[in-house]
Amino acid sequence: MTEQRKLTKFDGNLLWYLAGNEDCKTYSKQMLNETLSWICRERKINYVEIRLEEIVVSVENDRLQLIVNSKQVEYLPLVVVIRIPPRLSVDSHITVIHHLELLGCRLINSSAAIMRCVNKMWTLQELANRGLPLPNTFSYGCRSNPLNVLDSVEDQLGYPLVVKNVKGCQGRQVFLARDSCMLHETLPVLKHETPYLFQQYIRESHGKDVRVIVVGGKIIGAMLRQSADGRMQSNCAAGGSGTAFNLSPEGEKLALEVAQCLGLDYCGIDLLLSGHNFYVCEVNANAGFERFNSALGVNVAECISEFALAELARLRSEVNCSQLFFVDDSESIIENGKEQ
Repeated sequence: MTEQRKLTKFDGNLLWYLAGNEDCKTYSKQMLNETLSWICRERKINYVEIRLEEIVVSVENDRLQLIVNSKQVEYLPLVVVIRIPPRLSVDSHITVIHHLELLGCRLINSSAAIMRCVNKMWTLQELANRGLPLPNTFSYGCRSNPLNVLDSVEDQLGYPLVVKNVKGCQGRQVFLARDSCMLHETLPVLKHETPYLFQQYIRESHGKDVRVIVVGGKIIGAMLRQSADGRMQSNCAAGGSGTAFNLSPEGEKLALEVAQCLGLDYCGIDLLLSGHNFYVCEVNANAGFERFNSALGVNVAECISEFALAELARLRSEVNCSQLFFVDDSESIIENGKEQ
């Protein structure tokens, strides 16, 4: 345990929900907020919703400090549920999240797990290192001579092939290059700051994939997503449909291995179909679940909330008693914050 963490004072009866303004109106963000608030109220847990934009982090007198809405935070929560926007600002958002971790808070998900999913190529690198099944994929380290990567891509992948922005989301900035002419039309975008990747086209999975949601090492369910207009992208956010899917034991095992490999407490895993086999396409540390809930008749927000409260109960028994306090409700309210 670090010296800083030994000095941190925790409120054993406090849970935070940390989200970004960019995500403030989505169904999943609101549903998770309402569910956490309701369950915490039922179990007499103090609950505060905080936005990333309300936090200031500092290093003062050789120690980490935290300020929320211009007020110094004395008692930290043992558990913080994180819901950051898909377009993560790596520098500012991860700075806050990492600060909370160094202070000793248990984050759901951790900063390291989130970072593994910020860039699609970083995700694939981690999974390939574990030997998990993936589509063959190429990317590049220098934008100055993109023709080099295109030559390798044509030789190794053939056509058609998939072109993706490594930070794209909801089916955007993804297209199918059917021939060399279409591929070379990507040259201008390859010079942008955010890189692209080039991926093997799995023909059998054109316009469809399987979204699996995992919470706390358990499969919540699987949903078959299908394009409504014959496009390659099957994302529900792009107009695709979603129906319950009976995932095989092999598919379940793969999804759990993916979540464990990336260190994710909660995630959405997209699997491509190829006969009876699966390939991991992408992993989302901030997966939405509106269509998933309606298609499967489940409540993902409740699953996440129950997992968070189970972690809170576990940590109460593990934290040094000299650090653990049970602050009166009136003392724990953060000025201008959203005490529930």
